[in-house]
Amino acid sequence: MKSGMVTCLAGLTAVWALGDQAAPADELARSRQEALAEVPMAPEGYRRPKDWKPVLYPKTLRQIAEDHSAETMARAEKQMAKVDAVNAAGKYKATGASMDAHPCPEWFVDAKLGIFIDWGLWSLASWCPYVQGARLYPDWYELRCGIDYPKGSPFYGMKAYHEKNWGEDFKRDHFIDLFRGKKFDAPELVKLFDACGAKYVVPFLKHHSGFCLWDCSYTFRDSVDQGAHRDFAREVSEACRAKGLKFGAYVSQAGEWEYPILQDDGSIRIWREASQMVDYTPDMEWKASGKIAVKDFVRDYIVPQTTEFIDRYDPDILWYDYDWATFAHENGSYIITAYLYNRAEGRKEVACNDRYGKARPEEIKGRFTKRPREWLRTVRGDFFTDEWGDTEECLDPAKWHPWESCSGISKAYGNHWQETAEMVMSERAFVIHFADIVARGGNLLLLVNLDPQGEIPTVQRERLLQIGKWLKRYGEAIYATRILAPYMTDAVDYTRSKDGKRAYAIVKMPAETVTLACAIPDGAEVTVIGERTPLKTEKTTDGLKVFLPPAYVSADVPFALKIAAPQSTP
Repeated sequence: MKSGMVTCLAGLTAVWALGDQAAPADELARSRQEALAEVPMAPEGYRRPKDWKPVLYPKTLRQIAEDHSAETMARAEKQMAKVDAVNAAGKYKATGASMDAHPCPEWFVDAKLGIFIDWGLWSLASWCPYVQGARLYPDWYELRCGIDYPKGSPFYGMKAYHEKNWGEDFKRDHFIDLFRGKKFDAPELVKLFDACGAKYVVPFLKHHSGFCLWDCSYTFRDSVDQGAHRDFAREVSEACRAKGLKFGAYVSQAGEWEYPILQDDGSIRIWREASQMVDYTPDMEWKASGKIAVKDFVRDYIVPQTTEFIDRYDPDILWYDYDWATFAHENGSYIITAYLYNRAEGRKEVACNDRYGKARPEEIKGRFTKRPREWLRTVRGDFFTDEWGDTEECLDPAKWHPWESCSGISKAYGNHWQETAEMVMSERAFVIHFADIVARGGNLLLLVNLDPQGEIPTVQRERLLQIGKWLKRYGEAIYATRILAPYMTDAVDYTRSKDGKRAYAIVKMPAETVTLACAIPDGAEVTVIGERTPLKTEKTTDGLKVFLPPAYVSADVPFALKIAAPQSTP
């Protein structure tokens, strides 16, 4: 997930600008000892194992290039020829207009709830500084743990914390050898997600460091060649299909923090964000270990890698990220998505989100009036994405397009070992958050954070089961519903059945009476879902006043009403 730019609250609007800028040396010197004293010592299991010595991939970037670059680029050329042939013959082309012509699958619109599994190398540390009122991003730990930030930065103390808990000699890529997932049990996790009412699962399979949680032939930086020696994507995809859940793949598709690029003279330079090329430096050995240098970042690596994934794992959803750095028409997004669509055409319905990349000026002219931006989010995609309100200004139910909120029951994107039950949404708060999203025509991609060994924290597990219990009772007002004006008020959220024969009111603020403002036909009966006895109602100028039973007047958690024509008597 992109950290900081638009998601921090309480006045932290400049987090991204502050985030990755090191402070002046004299300022750092003054704050170093203070930071070391302030940052916590992590409990065992979240710090360097006793007697463990740092291990990196055994070959240097130069050795990997000499041994594997030519063969890898030759294989990439064959994969590109295959991809280009499929797209040339297929219905969908690698253009923005063709992406726009692809319909969002009905199953996605009906699903309403998915699970986002935030788990990767960062989970071993499971930490970032706590900032009151802000969304936290432990899943950027790898990038920030080696940077000294000044006081006032939301990332102040990260380097001190890392050295205190992992050691000065422990570098970013040393986490790879420790990433084993000893308690990661895909069937049990998917069983839990099914019990909570989710209809699709999207695990983080390649975050911005480029470490892949699948068997990827275009890198040695994956969980099969290193660390766990396991294909986690295969495990999750098979578990999902066994349970009848759709399988999605989060991939940081349009870029990585660093990537080695082979020059014509055989030397290596480094690709960085926004297509910057910088000289090789020795620290790249522990920032890009296991990566195979290629000449063309997009056609030798990004497109072959992701389309190979499509061939091997046949995902139902592609969930792109890292869309703020490169233009969509240059980064391979359209090629990959066209391939996804064409492979699936006539066989199954698939979906891709809106994080294609930066937009041409003409594509977004007049689009973002409140907050200027350059991306294609909420402009192009089978479904649009919102991350804790960062695109809310563009999600108008009256101009509905399928969309999805990726947000968590926790304040953190990534596990945080200091998280307490108070930092996790209550059942009531979650149901209100979820119902508000559905009432505006969205899905919720609920973020869950696994611990270093792949287990879900107890408090999050308990909340998922509570969610499942609520949906088992009131899911009729959620699944396969559509929007109904006035959509959402402080007290009530509205939905309707696809056929329009029933309306639903999710009551968030119960009282002795609640007034329903949606259109209601004469003679309609109102019942609490799960009960047969119609409630007493009274028409008023403001709508239909419903008298609630005492048990619901005092309800702690929202409940749902069904509004339907009376059933005919046999």
